[in-house]
Amino acid sequence: MNRTEDIIGPIHPGEFLSDLLGDMGITAYALAKAIGKPQIQVSRILNGRSGISAHMARLIGGSLGLTPQMLLNWQSHYDLETDAVRAPRIEVKSIVADGVKVA
Repeated sequence: MNRTEDIIGPIHPGEFLSDLLGDMGITAYALAKAIGKPQIQVSRILNGRSGISAHMARLIGGSLGLTPQMLLNWQSHYDLETDAVRAPRIEVKSIVADGVKVA
């Protein structure tokens, strides 16, 4: 995690997307209309109540000129950081080391 995340926690990708839309002067309604989805579905992402699925990444990316991969990277980063906060330590048994099966 970076220092900001240490203080406030992981930042939902919808917050990045919301900032981007604001900078571009695009409303949630306009984005929803452009991608053919209900405004509530877009608003749930922007408000951090829903994640960005692969399908939504393709729709949003196509509409805004972003790559779906970038949107999915935001989501994956958020998911990993959120999991690390919930379960800072995980215990697993290593079965491969240096590409060789050890167990």
